[in-house]
Amino acid sequence: MMIFRLLSLGRLFGSMSLISLLSISLHAATDTEAKVILDSYNAAYTQWQSEMSLARDPRTVDIIMKKRPDAGQYASKLKSLIRSDLANEWSIKYGAWLLENDTKLRPESQHALLNAVEKHHIKSPLVGRFCMSLVNLRQGDESPKAGKLPLASRGMTILETVKKNNPNTKVQGQAALALSMMLSGLGDDSGVMRERITQIKEAIIKSADVKVGNVTVGDIAKDELYKISNLTKGRVAPNITGLDSSSRAFNLKEYRGKVVMLVFWSSWDTDANRALKILRNSVNDKQGKPFAVLGVSRDTLPNLRALEADQIVTWRNFSDHNQKLSKVYRVSNWPYCLVLDQNGAIAYRGTPGSFADAVANNLLLAKDAKLTP
Repeated sequence: MMIFRLLSLGRLFGSMSLISLLSISLHAATDTEAKVILDSYNAAYTQWQSEMSLARDPRTVDIIMKKRPDAGQYASKLKSLIRSDLANEWSIKYGAWLLENDTKLRPESQHALLNAVEKHHIKSPLVGRFCMSLVNLRQGDESPKAGKLPLASRGMTILETVKKNNPNTKVQGQAALALSMMLSGLGDDSGVMRERITQIKEAIIKSADVKVGNVTVGDIAKDELYKISNLTKGRVAPNITGLDSSSRAFNLKEYRGKVVMLVFWSSWDTDANRALKILRNSVNDKQGKPFAVLGVSRDTLPNLRALEADQIVTWRNFSDHNQKLSKVYRVSNWPYCLVLDQNGAIAYRGTPGSFADAVANNLLLAKDAKLTP
């Protein structure tokens, strides 16, 4: 039937070859084929989430975790499909998906997506979601090539351009919100905070009701304001109360007067063994000092108890298998670490490691200096 239609079209267009018509037919189907790839991934991911929700013991959790659909496999198919079609407006949503889901997307591929938007889609009414996806730009360990801006800098430049030139106010609002979120990477000084709040206000005014996945721009803006007010450097960290692995109640405020390394973790985090080793070293190195590592663990209670019994985990932990405490701190990437000073104020936010340890050591040295007559 398809060949018959193509032959009929060949007679209609005269000089065009069958191969040319076949290329047109395949090109026209690309949007549909790309959607099939994403639908397939979403179905697999939904099934995996359902299986995870039914897991009741550490061994089952570990088995099911290994079955998590690999977004990279779907991303590879998607990139092959759309790489020659980035000038087409329909490709924007797939570029956004790649930025949000392909953790191994190389810088040159990210630049290719930015090039396409910059050249063809700045004024598109569909570019709003792509603007939101720019918060996922990642340079990784690769240094920017000569003559090229770092990805984050280029992303912010494109957001400013969209705000200025896109005629759709809802798109402008999404660009403003994304810009505020990307500005968080510049630090927590007062000038940056004021600019972030200005951008958030614009986002709320122009596009509060726009859906971004299962939430709205207004929801995300509200969450960003919460982070600015409660989770930035210099702010007193929100108190959390919970149970440890022995079902004893305790809370974060009990540790005032000590430097606290508050770590959100699980045994299935990427590179978990390395992170747990770093934390054990921090505990050992600072014995006898006013310092504590406190964990907030997503592991099941039996698994957490086993890790503590085997001395793999040598610090006290909040049991947070339902992630209620993690939500207070808006944790989205594990492991995640905050270093709090003796008054409970945030001095560091990021991954556990040498930087977090250096901040903790500096706080302890400052305290020792004040106590020296």
